[in-house]
Amino acid sequence: MSKEKFDKFYIGFILGLIGAVLGFCTFGYFWCLSENVDFAYFYNDVFIGTSYFQDKIVTVSILFDVILFYLFMRVNWLNLSKGILGVVVLSVPVAVWLY
Repeated sequence: MSKEKFDKFYIGFILGLIGAVLGFCTFGYFWCLSENVDFAYFYNDVFIGTSYFQDKIVTVSILFDVILFYLFMRVNWLNLSKGILGVVVLSVPVAVWLY
């Protein structure tokens, strides 16, 4: 991958959004395995249906972005890392609001 081509803020922001969705799906997958339910139940009844777990699920979903941020900082892709960090920073008020 060419650093000059992909080390952009907007690419990092999009990657951060994708990472948050992947973190949500991964957390949901493991929740479904441990509780022996399907993903529709997790989404509709656990995430949307009750406000008790929403902030916790958002927080765990964003942890995937923290890992991405760390990896791209290690290879010195600073602009892409700024985009990922932007998603993390924007998710904090969402988690606080859901709390």
